[in-house]
Amino acid sequence: MAGHWSRIECELIVDDYLDMLAAECRLERYNKAQHRRDLQKKLNDRSEPSIEFKHRNITAVMIRSGRAYILGYKPAWNYQDLLETVVLDRIAAADRSIAEIESSLVQQGSSPVSVENTRSIIVAPPERIPERQVRETSARTPRKINYAERELRNRRLGESGEEFILQFERARLAEVGREDLVGDVEWTSKEKGDGAGYDIRSFREDTDEPFYIEVKTTNSGKYQPFMISVNEVSFSDEFSENFALYRVFEFARSPMLFVLCGAVNGHVDLSPTMYRATY
Repeated sequence: MAGHWSRIECELIVDDYLDMLAAECRLERYNKAQHRRDLQKKLNDRSEPSIEFKHRNITAVMIRSGRAYILGYKPAWNYQDLLETVVLDRIAAADRSIAEIESSLVQQGSSPVSVENTRSIIVAPPERIPERQVRETSARTPRKINYAERELRNRRLGESGEEFILQFERARLAEVGREDLVGDVEWTSKEKGDGAGYDIRSFREDTDEPFYIEVKTTNSGKYQPFMISVNEVSFSDEFSENFALYRVFEFARSPMLFVLCGAVNGHVDLSPTMYRATY
């Protein structure tokens, strides 16, 4: 048996992963199988399935650290500490280039999408990530804002995702025979401004009650962490029976979404990322 992966092997496969990620974020074609075969020549008797699983481990570390990841590699959460260390060291060492890679993904546009069958684009939410704290790197190097923060600041991406959900909700109501409500679906964040605690006001087709939707959009995959404000979390608590968070993902490629109904903290772990200092 080949045994545990060495530091050199981990560095080789992390570098390979980041090369593929860069190509994917630029919408360039690449061949995962060829990458695995090329890696095999450099590694210590590793099989292709072993290499693929290690790529999935790297995805898990990238997600836990708030970074973009390769869509084709579903996260495998049980990874060796050494691999996590190498991933974080590589990210810190190449922070500027990683930031450029992630920026290219955030800035990808999306052609107008016609929502014809709402059921075809809804998937189940991701499973809860097993609890594990990502460790600090040995040196505190200056860092760019992370991928989720960058997405939050990209107004064009956010507005495009909201417009997509506006169309989605109108299509959903029409599909269930509630054409009388379609015209009343409101793009609240655009018509009344930010700060309401939600983006779209739709309706429950069975009771006609308002249904409040917060939209979070990413060009990355469904496991990508997202930013959410205290106001949005508080609103989801107060109006939990009529609130849902719609997570739109792979938006620039082929938009899909999953829905988290009710209070947000019932579905995700919320981590503070900033504090307000007052005197």
